[in-house]
Amino acid sequence: MKRLYAVALACLLAASGTGCSYNAKPEHPAQNRKVHHLVIVWLKQAGDEKLRQQYIRDSAGLAKLPGVLAYDVGTPAPINRGRPNAAVDESYDLAVSGVYESQQAYEAFLQNPDYLRVAQQLMRPLVDKYKVYDFIE
Repeated sequence: MKRLYAVALACLLAASGTGCSYNAKPEHPAQNRKVHHLVIVWLKQAGDEKLRQQYIRDSAGLAKLPGVLAYDVGTPAPINRGRPNAAVDESYDLAVSGVYESQQAYEAFLQNPDYLRVAQQLMRPLVDKYKVYDFIE
């Protein structure tokens, strides 16, 4: 009997559209949604505080380019979590977080001559490797 109630409840929840499912935002054209850009950077000279600060200074002007809503660069935060956590990665030197008005604005940023100059001539020579994560709100 208990099994019958469990099955009936599962069917009722499935039919009503409620339960444990995730309801994503309605689909909107990506062009009209904010783009978040996250870059994790490892420098050629890992842990070098002078190079970290140079990277931050060199990239500061990127926040003023068209379509940029926010542009922040920082170093790993020494957060005391009270216990070890294998998911936490503190091996990187810098993280970049950018927010753009839209996908079109982000794509234009990537082609902006000022961005290309800073990225190619000032930032990349300092970098050993990096990972990029982009997502749309």
